[in-house]
Order: sequence, then structure tokens, then C-alpha cells
Amino acid sequence: MIKNICFVLFILTGILQAQNDGVQTPDITIEDIKQQLQNNALPTTTRIDNLLIIGFDFVTKSEDSANYYLQKALQLSKVEKDSFNIIRAYNRFSKLENYLENDLRTLQYADSALQYASVTNQKHFPGIAYSYRNKGLAYNYLERYDLSLESFLNANSFLLKNPQDNETKIYLAENYTDLAKLYSSIKNNETALECIKKALAISKPIDAYWEIGDSYEFMFAHYFEEEKYVTAQKYIDSAQTMYDKVDNIQGIQFLNKYRAEVYLKQNKPDLAIPIYDALLQIDKKDSVAYILAEGYTFLSKAYTKKNKFTKAAKYLDSARIQASISQNLSHQISIASQQAKIYKNKQQLGSGILELQTILKNQHIDLFQESKKDLYKELSELYTLNEDPKNALLSLNEHHRIKDSLRAILQKNKFNVIQSEFNYNELSAKLEARDAQLQASKAEQKRARDKTYYTFGVLGLLVLFFLISFYRQKKLNTIKRENLIAKQEVLSIKQEALDTQVAFKNKQITDFAIHISEKNELLEKIKKKLKEVKVINDTHKAVVKDTIHFINNDIDQNKEKIQLYQQVNETNDSFRAKIDQLYTNLNDKEKKVATMLRLGQPSKQIALQLGISAASVDNYRYNLRKKMEVPKGHSLKDFIKKI
Repeated sequence: MIKNICFVLFILTGILQAQNDGVQTPDITIEDIKQQLQNNALPTTTRIDNLLIIGFDFVTKSEDSANYYLQKALQLSKVEKDSFNIIRAYNRFSKLENYLENDLRTLQYADSALQYASVTNQKHFPGIAYSYRNKGLAYNYLERYDLSLESFLNANSFLLKNPQDNETKIYLAENYTDLAKLYSSIKNNETALECIKKALAISKPIDAYWEIGDSYEFMFAHYFEEEKYVTAQKYIDSAQTMYDKVDNIQGIQFLNKYRAEVYLKQNKPDLAIPIYDALLQIDKKDSVAYILAEGYTFLSKAYTKKNKFTKAAKYLDSARIQASISQNLSHQISIASQQAKIYKNKQQLGSGILELQTILKNQHIDLFQESKKDLYKELSELYTLNEDPKNALLSLNEHHRIKDSLRAILQKNKFNVIQSEFNYNELSAKLEARDAQLQASKAEQKRARDKTYYTFGVLGLLVLFFLISFYRQKKLNTIKRENLIAKQEVLSIKQEALDTQVAFKNKQITDFAIHISEKNELLEKIKKKLKEVKVINDTHKAVVKDTIHFINNDIDQNKEKIQLYQQVNETNDSFRAKIDQLYTNLNDKEKKVATMLRLGQPSKQIALQLGISAASVDNYRYNLRKKMEVPKGHSLKDFIKKI
């Protein structure tokens, strides 16, 4: 039974580990992905990916649903000629058939995936490795250990070619665990343990807790087979620690079943029964027939150990019902063997013999030689107890015949495995030699190509040198001309900048001088008004006198300001001289307005500085345009600046 449970977990572990990039993140549920598929604008690549994710999720839940979504993904991938996703779809079909224990169809789908794969396309390497892994699992169950080994080695070869990121390392660790199980099947325990050490060496540095747990689980099975139950329990505890870290609920459930198996082997049914009974309640919710058949059979064995044969028979009847649903012969064999044990303990030897004879007559029993061997041994024991030495001897002889045959098969399998290893290594060596030759050939071709490039390069440089020499002189002459033009442009720009700066300074001086002039005019007006005021009171007279004195002092202090105004006049003397010469018909006010316009003053500013209204400035501008005969459509300001 422990082997059956190991194999089930062997498959489920592979299913729960997603193939390369197709698994949803924890934040996105399957329902969310289904909802995305309703969006008609969803990109084709995303739609295919979502279909593959949903189909893979249904592998352990519903065969029909898994087939539906995977088929749609496959069809869409073929329409798009997307070889990468075609490989993924066929690999998921292969895993579905693996889960359903349809090993031949598992191989067919894996081969279909490989037909679309390219051994030179690195993007395909993980998919190719996954295909070979599925083939390895199927061949292992078919007891074709040589082909299984070859498949796992091929899987590893493509994983080793892939960049060694954490994902690739996880796949390698899984494959080494699979190889360990394979070597254990042919009793090559030494090599099996070496493979597990490699798996752990890869898994531990990257904290791949799931894969570490798988390795510890293998160690449990190894020591369980050797009947070292205390050591086996320690590895169960180690595996559970790892599975707890990744919330591997199913893995923990299987570990608890293993724990119950150990208790039963240690003749502690009272410890085993509560564990398996609790797990059976969980399994009933999933209603997977072959899992329920194993659970009921186990409880029947446990109650038989306690000599509670009625309860043991009741559980065995439940197991028989589930086995008829799953139609799994290995379960039927296990049930028949357990029924015979119950009859043996109840001293109903004839019924026990009949039970074993019936199962041995099954037309497919030859597919299970190991179980058949054990059944004949049990049958021999029942005949002996039933005092039938002749049939006991015949059954025992059949037991030994099958045992010898299995030993021969085991030796043959070992030889086949060794031959497969040799063939694989020889092929790998040939491929490496061919790759080396290809590399050498490529290197030689590269050297010849480089030599040709060098020759043409030298000739090209010589031609280029003469061309450069020819055009260099030509360019120097052009540069000289351009430099002269550039210098002239620089001088012109500097002159413009200087003119602009002078104009700005003149404007500042003019503004300041005009302001001071206007201020003095205002003070004169105030002083004049104060003098006209008739004051009788002596105190008031004194105040007025003091105010007039203050105004006179302020006016005296504005000599600098008046000088500035004179500077404005001097700065603009040449302009004033020109307009005096060209336009004798302008009055003084019009000349001031013209000067301010030349300095870029707007009408509003001119009005404020001259103490007149904006309308008056417009009148002056109109008079200037008329007297200076400015053409229509031309700016008065630009016209004045050109004088």
C-alpha cells in the first residue's frame, strides 16, 4: 500500500508544480481568470494562457472540464501557429492522462508536444524537459525502467542547457528525486541515495521547501522498505516541516497516512486508526474512488490487528464498492488479500482460499507479478493451515517461480538501465564531440572571415585617407570663409547688443530725468500757490514760510537730477539735431514725444511723464505722423528709430 500512496503523491506533486510560466498568482483566482475570458478584446496570447491555466486547474477536479479548456487552448494555439503554447497544451493533456493513470495516452501526448518542439530554441527547453519528465513517469509505472531512465536523463539535459535560475533548479531537483525513485524500483539504493543528495543540494540553497519535502519523503519510503521505522518517522517529521512552510495540505495528508502505516507496521493500530479515520473524512469530500478504496482497506487492516473482524469486514465492503468504481485491479488485489486474512483469523480457511483463487483467475493479474507472487505465498499458507499439503506445495512452487522470474526481470531491468546510461553517455559524448567540431569549424570560418574583413578594411582605409586629404583642403577653405562670415556676424551681434544697451540706458535716464523735472515743476506750482495764500495769523505765516523754504531746499538739492536730464538731452542731441534739421515744423512738445517714442516709451507712460492725457499723446502722434509724412501702413516708432 505504501508504494501505491507514494505513486499517487508522485503524480500529484508534478501536477501541483506548474509547467514553466502558466500558473496564476495567489492574488488571482480561477474565477477571475474565467471572467477575463468573457472580454472579447482580450489579446490572443493572454486568452491561450488563461485557458491553459483553467484547464490545468481542472486536472485533479474534472476530466471533462480539463479536456474542454485544454482543447480550446490547443486549437487557438494551432490557429496562431504558436509552437510554444502548443507544447504547453499537449504537456497538460499528458499530465491529465498521467493523473488518470492512462500511461499509453500520457506517452502519446508527450510525443505530440515533442513534435512541435525545436531543440535549438531555448524558449522550448523547459517544455521539452517537461515532456520527457511525463514520459519518464509513464514508463516508470509501466515498469519500463530503461526507457524511464532515458526520459529523465533527457529532461535533465535540456534543463541544464537552460539558464540556471531558481525555476530551472526546482525542475532539476524534482527530476533527481524522480531518478531516485526509479533507481529504488530496481533496488539500486546506492545510486538512488546519490540522486536524493543532488536534489537536496540543489533545493536547500534556494529554499525550495516543496522539493526538499519531496526528498525527505523519499528518504522515509527508503527506510520504511528497510523496516527502519524510527528513522522513517524522523523523515516524515522533516518532510512535514518543509510542507508546512509552503502550505502543502495534500502533502501533509499523505505524510499522516504514512505515519499511520508506520504505526500499523509497529503493531500500534490504536495510534494508526484515529489518524486514518480523520483523513478518510477529508477524502470523502473529494469522493475520489481509488483514494477511498485505499483508506477503507487500511482501516480494515487496522481493525483486523485489533481482532475486531466485524468492523474490519464492514470497512472492507466499503473498499470493495470504491474499487468497483475505480476499476483498479491493484486495489482489488489488496482487498482480496485483506479478505483472506480476515477469513484466516476467523478460521474460515475455505472462504479465504476461494477469495485468493478468485482474484488469481483475473485475466489481468499477470500485469501485477509482485502482487501475484505474494498472493500465492498467502494461498500456500492457507492450504497448509487447511491441511492440504499438495496444493500448499503447488502454490509455494508458483510463488518461487514468480519470485525467480521477477528476480530475472529485475536483473534485466538493471542491465537495461545500465545500457541506457551507457547509450545516453555515449550519445552525449558524440553530441559534445560534434558540438566541439562545429565550434572549431565556426572558429575557422570566423578567422577566414576576419582576415577578409581585415584586407578590405585596410584598402578601405587607404581610399578613405586619400578622400579625406582631398576634401580636407577643400573644407579648410570653406571653414576660413565661414569664419570670416561668423566674425562679421559676431561683430554685428555685438553692435546690436551695444545699441540695445545704450537705448535701454537712455530710456532709464530719460525716465528718471523727466520724473525729476515733473517733480520740480509740481513743487514750483505748490510754492506759487502757497505764496498766493493770504495768511493773517503769524503762526500760519511761519508755517507757510517754512514750507516754501523746504521746497526751495529740495529744488536746490535736485541739481544732480537736473544734470541727469541734461545728460538725456546730450545723449539725444544728435537725434534732436536731426529732427530740428529735418522737421522744422515740430514744436517742443512734439519733439519730446518723438524722443520718447524713439526710446520705446508707450503712450500711457509718455502721458504720465509729460502730465498730459493719453488722448493728447494720440493727438501728438497723429501730428507727428502728418508733419513727418510717415507712409500709411508703416509704424511711427520704427520710422523715428531709423532717423
